[in-house]
Formats: sequence, structure tokens, C-alpha cells
Amino acid sequence: MKEIWYLLKCPKGDETDYVQKYEKLADPKELQEVVCFEYHRMIRYGGNWHLERRTLLPGCIFLSGTRAMELKEKAVSLIPCEPSCLIELCQEGNLVAMSKGVIKNGNTIVTSGPLKGREPWIRRIDRHRRTAQIEIPLGDQKAQVTVGLEIYEKS
Repeated sequence: MKEIWYLLKCPKGDETDYVQKYEKLADPKELQEVVCFEYHRMIRYGGNWHLERRTLLPGCIFLSGTRAMELKEKAVSLIPCEPSCLIELCQEGNLVAMSKGVIKNGNTIVTSGPLKGREPWIRRIDRHRRTAQIEIPLGDQKAQVTVGLEIYEKS
């Protein structure tokens, strides 16, 4: 059977709780996976740079199953979607790793990481925070998400 993905909205900051809740709540024959996508970013504190995990889409988790799911809570609205680009970006589990790149003559060139070859997705780069805003298709609309991108050279 074809795998079906659903987007479930939840309060921002409570994504992990909702993942655990829906893993218990849904029928295991229908539900294959409950996912909260995350990304790595660099943050500086204590005089050193540290790798930190953040939620990729705050307020959203994804459920995947083989057919239309019947959850015990009827007040929940599941939105069918196709997070294929998110799955492509995740190189290790449900985590979008840090990318590294350079800026040459005003053009961004990603040299390593999940954004390599996907430079047209980049909408904005914050070199100070080592992040990039990218635009990804999510269902029938587009979403802007933040991912880790370190620009180590500019010429």
C-alpha cells in the first residue's frame, strides 16, 4: 500500500509531547511513524560554538500511515501532505544537518551538507547566526523554514 503523510498542527514548543501522545493514541495497523523534523544550527555561548537541535517546523508534526487514519480524538484535523523534500534534506533520521558553503561573486555555493545542489531554495542567509531561510513545497503551498548554513568564505 502507498504511504500517506498527514500534517498535524500543535502548539509551538509542544511538538515532542505530541509525538509521544500520537504514537500511543493511533492504531498501530494504520500509523507507521510520527515525526517532528529538526535541524542543526551553530550557537555561540561560553566563548565556544555549539551544535544545537531546533524544531524545523514549529507547531507541526507529521504522521505517516498506509490508509486514512482514525484517531481516537475527533477534534484533530489531519491535513494530507507530501513532505518529500523534507525527507530528502534529512540525511540522518529526521534531522537536517548543517550545510557549509562559500559566496563567490555574490553567488552562494554550498560545498557540503543537505543544501548542496539546492542553492535555488535559499531565500535569505544570516551569516552571523549561521542559518539560511529556504522555501520548500509543503502540500499545495510553500513554507519558509530555517536550516543551518555556515558560510566560511566570501570573495
